[in-house]
Amino acid sequence: MAIALGGESSQILVVRPEHGGRIELKLAEGTSTTAAYAITVLLPENELRGAVRIDQPSAALTMAAWEGGMPPAWLESYVHALLRSVLRSKGSNGEWPRRLTRWRPAP
Repeated sequence: MAIALGGESSQILVVRPEHGGRIELKLAEGTSTTAAYAITVLLPENELRGAVRIDQPSAALTMAAWEGGMPPAWLESYVHALLRSVLRSKGSNGEWPRRLTRWRPAP
């Protein structure tokens, strides 16, 4: 999988994976106890977008409806696992991660 740079070096163009799926979380808003993330799921044939609000004190994840369809179950399950790891890492180091990108092969 490649990431292409746009005309300006600060602009990164998204390149779809040839197989499997890529998940990208971007911190939209964060406080000491809550965070909002924009979620992008890239599949070879589709791009899906979603959002989540994480509440650290209650360990609650509140997902908004997906735009562009639903991700496959195997990838949606990985999204939830990644979000739980974000919640755990916030507890251990005190900061919300600004951006996370992960790729997973299809089962």
